[in-house]
Amino acid sequence: MESNELEKLVVPELEMLGLECVKLEIAGARQSPTIRLYIDKAGGVTVGDCAQASRMLSALLERVDPFPGRYMLEISSPGISRPLTREQHFVRFTGSKVRVQSVNPELGKKTYTGQIRSCINGMLVLDTAEGQHLIRLSDILT
Repeated sequence: MESNELEKLVVPELEMLGLECVKLEIAGARQSPTIRLYIDKAGGVTVGDCAQASRMLSALLERVDPFPGRYMLEISSPGISRPLTREQHFVRFTGSKVRVQSVNPELGKKTYTGQIRSCINGMLVLDTAEGQHLIRLSDILT
């Protein structure tokens, strides 16, 4: 199962707990993958939130059985260097300093460091030392 398919399963479950799925990764071997899930909520997540999400998602994964054999489930807070993976994240952190990597077919790979001015309709406006940059969210590596 791909991470975007798995995300479609777990996001509604997390939302019932008042939690947001910041990022979901599937790493390791296909026979025994590691599922890494970063969760958040207003005011931050606690160890109890992670434990509650783990119990609920473990039960869901046992029912759905998306991976043959064994898997490891890791749930944690995104931490201080949280990844911004969705438009709503960039909007929430407007005014914050960020570093993003962009891959544009015409420009190649480039790293930008600056302050989020705005994020509307899939376009990030970033103020950097070199000036203002308009970056498509779809071009940002997460």
